[in-house]
Amino acid sequence: MPDLILHLWWGPRDPTHADDARRLSRFVSGLPDFDPVYCSWIASPKTKKETVPVPLTEEHAKQLLADNIARRDLPADPWPELGSTIWGGHVGPPPYDFREASVAVTRCYIGRYGKHGGNYISMGLSDLRPSTGRPWRACELRPLMKFARDIWNPAEMCVTFSFYNLPKIRDPERVAMFAPYARARPKIADSIMASCDRPLEPRIGWITYLPPDLAVKAKYPADIEVETLDDGAALVTLCEEPFGKTDAEGLARLHALEAALRPIQS
Repeated sequence: MPDLILHLWWGPRDPTHADDARRLSRFVSGLPDFDPVYCSWIASPKTKKETVPVPLTEEHAKQLLADNIARRDLPADPWPELGSTIWGGHVGPPPYDFREASVAVTRCYIGRYGKHGGNYISMGLSDLRPSTGRPWRACELRPLMKFARDIWNPAEMCVTFSFYNLPKIRDPERVAMFAPYARARPKIADSIMASCDRPLEPRIGWITYLPPDLAVKAKYPADIEVETLDDGAALVTLCEEPFGKTDAEGLARLHALEAALRPIQS
């Protein structure tokens, strides 16, 4: 079974209004309600060092954000515009379950503002849920996605497979930036220009979140499940069970959704 990754993206936010400590506290403290694997955030099986306590108070969240702020190379001064990185491996409550299929990993890149890119959370889901002993199903993941959405208010959110490469387009701004370097280095020009590609947005996966302004424009294949949320946003699900890279039917569903949503992507 392929790894599943729940992604959340949102743009830079004014740190005086972002309320990241409160959001992080709610996020960490609420995740165990969806599966006991989230009762721990640890650095490694060897050290078992805790990276984030569960539950997490808002005061402790503030301290974590301050302690994990980005830093410049030389000198190693704080670089607050790049925000903080909070991460950990999830192995349930003690005694921890380090079996490979039971481990989940979450990385939070939050607090970014200015011209230095957006914020991002990557949740690598366990192949097997400790609470059920089987892979996550779509009906189990959608409540988790709604919980994360309510806290972080992401612009984009989707569950993707690790084997799947998101469709990309060439970014004109990146081309303008990197073209001179490519011309000066013809032997590596192709690899330089490949860095000018970016995924089509909104990104599409096994479960795709569409904000209200895009959901109202979207057309879907007939066999796709669409859950419309209270504000008009939508969670679009390909099928109930996850599928692998050799599953022709699952891939056909994914490509059909890509084609249907291409008119609202940019």
